[in-house]
Parts: sequence; C-alpha cells; structure tokens
Amino acid sequence: MSDNFRKLFPFVMLLYTKELVAPRPKPGLLRFRTKPPGIKYRDRLRSSFAHSTIHGMQNVFAEPHLWQRCLWLTIALGAGITGLSLYSVLRHRHNEQLLVSLIDTTQLPVYHIDFPAVAICPWSHVNWQRAPSALLRFLPRNPSAELQESFRQVLSVLDVVNFSNFYRARALGERNLTELRFMPMQKLVNYLAYRCDELFVPDSCVFDETPYDCCRLFVPEQTEHGQCLVFNSLISEHSRKKQLTNKFYPYKLSTAGEESGLQFTINSSNSHMRGGIKLPFGMILMIKEPRQWSNQLTYQLYPDTENLVAVHPMVMETSHNTIDMSPSKRRCFFDYEKNDYFKDNLLPYNRENCLAACLHEVVLKTCNCSTPVFLPPIEGIRECGILDAQCLGENADIFSYVKTGDQEKYINDSRRGHTCVCPDNCNSRQYKMTLNVRKLDYPKNSTDTLIKAQIYFGQRVMTRIITKLKYTTLDLLANFGGIISLYIGASVMSFVELSIVLGKLLWILVKDMYAKSKKTNK
Repeated sequence: MSDNFRKLFPFVMLLYTKELVAPRPKPGLLRFRTKPPGIKYRDRLRSSFAHSTIHGMQNVFAEPHLWQRCLWLTIALGAGITGLSLYSVLRHRHNEQLLVSLIDTTQLPVYHIDFPAVAICPWSHVNWQRAPSALLRFLPRNPSAELQESFRQVLSVLDVVNFSNFYRARALGERNLTELRFMPMQKLVNYLAYRCDELFVPDSCVFDETPYDCCRLFVPEQTEHGQCLVFNSLISEHSRKKQLTNKFYPYKLSTAGEESGLQFTINSSNSHMRGGIKLPFGMILMIKEPRQWSNQLTYQLYPDTENLVAVHPMVMETSHNTIDMSPSKRRCFFDYEKNDYFKDNLLPYNRENCLAACLHEVVLKTCNCSTPVFLPPIEGIRECGILDAQCLGENADIFSYVKTGDQEKYINDSRRGHTCVCPDNCNSRQYKMTLNVRKLDYPKNSTDTLIKAQIYFGQRVMTRIITKLKYTTLDLLANFGGIISLYIGASVMSFVELSIVLGKLLWILVKDMYAKSKKTNK
C-alpha cells in the first residue's frame, strides 16, 4: 500500500461510512417495510391499463405529469358520463314500448290465406210451405183455433225478426201464449229455414272453375241473421267435421278476376213466402272470415240481378316481439292469450266474435235467457222462449246499439245500447269489397226469377301490414354499442378486461383485510 493511499484511507473510510453504510438503530435483524397499499394498487392499475383497449385509460396512469393524468381522467370520465346519459335516453325509448305499423309487402300471393266464408241469408226466414207440417210437429194434438192463430203470429214474427229489428217481437206480448211456453225456438226456426235444395238452382255452383253440388259447398249455420247457408266456414259442427276429412278445407284460391272464385244462382221464386207480402224474395250476402261468427257489413241481393263482388283482402299481423307487452298496452289479443272479455271456448278470439259473445251476455243479463238461434251458445243457460219475446222486444234498443270504450264521457247519447270491451285481434284480415250489379237478361217467354252472384279476389296479390315494437332489446344493445364505441372506444372485450382488473383489485383488497384481521387477532 503506497504512502499516498495510506494518507487518504481515513477519508475514504469516512466517506464510505457516511454515504454507503446506514447505521443500525438498534441491535438485531433489520425489517424491510412493505410498500403502502395505495402505491401497490396504483402500480397494479398502471400495469393493467398500460395496454388497455379503452381509449384514454392508459394515459391516465402512464403520463409522467400529474396535470396530464388529471386531464386524461377528466376526458375519460366526461366521455363515460356522456355515453351513459345517451344510454339512459335510449333506455327510456325502449321502456316506452312504442308500436309502429309498417307495410311489409304489397305483393303477398292470395293463396297464403283462406278464401273468405260466404253466407247467404234469405230476407224471409220462414219457408211457409212447411208451416202446416210445423204446426203438427210443434203443437199438441188437436190444437184450438186460437192456439193455431197464435202459432201463425209467432211464425210471422220469426219470419222477419233479427237483432236489428227485435222490437217486432213486442207484438207477441199482447197475446196469451202460455200454451207455447215450452216450444223449442231454435228447433222451430231451423225447421222452417230454407234448405239448400230450395234456394240454389241445380248444378249452378262453381268454385275455382270446378262445378260442385251446391249442397256440398253450402251448409246451414247460425248467424246474427238467423240460420244461413254458408260456404267455407269453420263455425258449425258440420264444417269442422269437413275439415277433418278434407285437408284442403277451408279452401284457398290462387287466381283472381271474374269467374275464378265462387259462382252460384238462386231461384228467387215467391212461392215459399207468405201470402200478401209485397216484398221480393231477396238475399243477404255476408263476407266474413272462416272462423268468424258474423259480420256487420252485409250486401243485399235483389231478384233479376247479377252481382259481382270483388274481394280485396289485407293481412294485419303483429310481430312476436310484442308478446311480452301487456294486451292493454298492445291494444290487441293473440288467439292463445287469456282474455277476460271473451270466455267462449268454441270460437277463436277476434273482435267480431267478442262482440257477438258480449251481446249474448247482455241478453242473458237483461232477459235471463239465451238466444242460440242468433248468437254463440252459452252452456247451461235456458233458451229464450215465447214468453220472453216481450222482454226481448222492449229492450231491442239495447241489443241493436254497441257503445265502445268510454264514449259516454264525451258523447251525450240518449240511446241505451250496451257496452262491450273488445280490443282488436293481433292477427286479422280485412276485406274491402267492390260490388258491381247488373240486370239479368232473360230469353223471351222466360218466367224465371233468378239471383246470380260471383265472389272472387280482385287481385292475385295483397298487402300485409306488420305491427312491431319500434325499439327492441336488440336495437337497444346495438345503439348502446355504437354510443360506447363513439365516446370511449370500448367493446365487449373492454368490459371483460375492466371486470378482470376490478376483480383482481377486489381480491387483493380482501386478502389485505384478511391479513390485517389475522395479525390483529394474534
């Protein structure tokens, strides 16, 4: 060791001891202090968000200066709050559950739906040629002249009565009809009604350019106009049996135009009508859905005319994305939904069937009886008889006028009527008809009195309108993704990443709290 080094050694040792060697505060092993929890969490967040897919988060922890980190934190929080605010607006739109009706197509082929049911109802409900046999069938043996006259008065009322003119039944209350109180009215009406072979000209029925026996196409069926002869219906038991044996029933049609649909000819001879009646032997034509009881819209067919009825159907459907909505907010019912306003188990729900069932309930409440001749039957309720005719006639204004909704709050209407709550059915068909009538030209010396009719589709295509939710859950999710991507550049993976980071921090926090509690217990 040189002399110079020996001279500098004390200073070197002094420098070393002061700068590099830390004095021990007390004897024993030294303890290294752990980092404060805040620093540990901050380091973990910095390392986690160093390569984050959420825009701006890496700058919050990676920038060297505090003011830069605060600036980026403010920007990230502002963007997040703005995105969540816009999401709350979208959520409000979604919760409103607004419905919108859109034209799905105007070129839907008509073979997608059934051909409409066609009902033929004579103006005169009684075939007077069967009146003598009805007298023997429904009256006791050796009836008195007064009883026979009363029976003829009953037939005169049944000849013209329906729910639009039930007031004519009041005339029966002026006679003593006690002996007829047990007479079954539905059986009497159906026995006196016109039969298929008494109305149609033989071999005059054609459907889809194929000749048919008219009595194979038309079956008797109850409607609000009494017993009618109906084609392509599913209301009567006979029609439902036909559906079981014929897979093509109810019939469909793929063509349009004259002579392509249903054609028939009716013999409108007055020989079956009551003597002294000046009215012609006309018909009521009713177009309805196959599963519909009746339709208020009807047409009158007069003798010596050819009637061309062009049917323009329109399909109204409600999307299945509205199933979770309440029917009161949707304002319609699906066929399979429980409806407190419609308790008929035989008929599917639609507004017309609901109105018919509601009317029958009104008859039951008013006169304590049912009228299965005109309305859907009510099981377990007695049929209105002759003695109930006065009650039906006196309350005819109730049965003939329907009040809808809460119109009494806004309209001062003196008519009594009845109130029915019958929302629309979600899936329905609307028929718009165009009637063209022309006079028949007969050959010379012809004594025929005929009514010809054709019912056909006006076009081969139709319009379908679909009602659906304006904002669905899928729309909400898509718009939310667009907003979040626009403001903070996040995706599903970003939220997964954020969840993992927060989960790790929570786990570390739980471990630290557990370690502290364990140390405290010791």
